[in-house]
Amino acid sequence: MSRKKGLAALLVLLLSFATILAACGGNNKDAGGNSGASPASPSASAKAPESSAAAPEEKPVLKALRNYMQDDYNSYPVNQYIQEKTGYTVRNDMLPQEKPGDKLNLIMASGADYDFIDAMNTQDFFNFAKNGALTDLTPLIEQFGPNIKQALSPESLAGATVDGKLYGIPTLNVSYVRDGLLIRTDWLDKVGKAMPTTLDEFVDVLKAFKEQDPGGNGKNNIPFTIDSIGLVDNIMGAFGIYGQWNELDGKPVNVSSHPALKDYASFMRSLYEQGLLDKEFATNKSATSAEKFTSGRAGVIWARWSSIPGYDEAIKKNVPDAAYQFIPPMKGPDGRSGFTQIGGFNKITFVPKSAKHPEDVVKMVNAMLDPETFKGIFVGEEGVTYTLENGNYMPIEPAFFEQRGSANNFVIGMDEANFVTYWQARLQKSKAMFDNFQLVNSIPKEQIHQDVLAFAPYLPKYSANGAKLDSAVNDYLIKMIVDGVSDDSIAGLQKAWNGAGGEEVAQEVSSWYASK
Repeated sequence: MSRKKGLAALLVLLLSFATILAACGGNNKDAGGNSGASPASPSASAKAPESSAAAPEEKPVLKALRNYMQDDYNSYPVNQYIQEKTGYTVRNDMLPQEKPGDKLNLIMASGADYDFIDAMNTQDFFNFAKNGALTDLTPLIEQFGPNIKQALSPESLAGATVDGKLYGIPTLNVSYVRDGLLIRTDWLDKVGKAMPTTLDEFVDVLKAFKEQDPGGNGKNNIPFTIDSIGLVDNIMGAFGIYGQWNELDGKPVNVSSHPALKDYASFMRSLYEQGLLDKEFATNKSATSAEKFTSGRAGVIWARWSSIPGYDEAIKKNVPDAAYQFIPPMKGPDGRSGFTQIGGFNKITFVPKSAKHPEDVVKMVNAMLDPETFKGIFVGEEGVTYTLENGNYMPIEPAFFEQRGSANNFVIGMDEANFVTYWQARLQKSKAMFDNFQLVNSIPKEQIHQDVLAFAPYLPKYSANGAKLDSAVNDYLIKMIVDGVSDDSIAGLQKAWNGAGGEEVAQEVSSWYASK
């Protein structure tokens, strides 16, 4: 009996061992590629994460509305660079060059089909925010925007905050003199005149341009051209007027109530009456006055230094021997002179409430503000688009201007600690632009006057009415220059300005200014 029991136990043990071997053999076969492998098997579970990691993140195409520029946004190299560095493809539309704010307001009123929009007029941005038309970016930037918070100062972010909510990403502006009067210096030589230093000398030069016709234009000769503007920098500085708002006796005063407005308007009127100012200035577009200057018909033009590269290219084709430069600050009757200095924000980029991909916009901007990526967007690659000389960024021509000349239109926010250093390369776009920028921005500090509202926060009444009031002043000034200036016409301008909400705006601006 004991022997049988021992044999039976041995048989049970052998059968159990064979069963284990069969089971192990089956698992090894599955590990070798059997399609029926159990999901719980070690090999199958190891493969799952590999498959998941290999799948690329699907990112939506973002649709943008940008400010006007001459280049095509979508084919410009920076657009491709942003896609490579962030993984986001951006399809760009553009606002028109003339009256972009009107078009933007129409688009926003009809339901903006854009993921993000650039607003150059900060008060437009504030209006949209107050009207509930924008996405609150505060939680998105908190979660997905560490580079945004690092690159932009708290003061800049506060400038795009309304009622405690961050509704936009501000792009800081370099503070500089933007506008001036370009004069044909070769015409000065031909008529035997020096660069004017006073308004009287300026009039004398314009008369010589008219009478001696140094450009050989005959009846098409134009001593001085501007587009449809009423306030002309340098000339208005000679009367102590610096932009739409001025500080007088420690208080902000709108130009409509400036005590020198009548004298300024009368001077401009006298130029018009004498045939020294373009007879068509009231209807000129910016492109029209530019063509008159670059074709060789006009001797002086009101211009922004940033437009000089385009002017330079055109005038060299039409008048190869032409020479020009900005007129330094001219003194007026009381010895005053100077330029207006802009500052504040170049633009504020916002996400409409109707946007489909707000989170992705913040992720893209955050990637763009990685320090090295921002540098690449702004100035490109060392040795390809720029070189470093004693710490200065110098462009490599023509690569820099072909690939990065318009890069500032693409940036959203700024690496505020470094962008001014990078920005100097952009000034070298043309020698003429660089030289003229230096000329108007290297004048004595007492002749440079900061725009009073450059860094103003959200001011509800000014936001709602500021653009309309500025247009009213401009329109009235143009009318006075063409039809005549009198105490009644100045009083009419002031009455119209006050009636359009100007008095309330003035009180609001004064209250803010007093609290600074």
